[in-house]
Amino acid sequence: MPVEMPKKVEEALFYRLKQKGFKECSTTADAYAQCCSGRVLSVVWACRKELRALSDCMSTHTSRLEDLKQRYLAAGSPSNPDWDKLLDGL
Repeated sequence: MPVEMPKKVEEALFYRLKQKGFKECSTTADAYAQCCSGRVLSVVWACRKELRALSDCMSTHTSRLEDLKQRYLAAGSPSNPDWDKLLDGL
């Protein structure tokens, strides 16, 4: 069941998930960036595999928004949450 909360809070939670995803997927992002280097139009087909890997990696991290919302509410909806603690294990 989706958790209702203010859009601004939800966006902040998603932003934190995305930042964690970028950190966790840095090697995949680097591989994609390396593939794209020096390409213009051919990046669309030449780097398809790397883009798919990056997309899959990011999806595994950003798809946990509902879990993070539950943790945020369980922590009492703090105005300055301990992000490391909330994101631990996601």
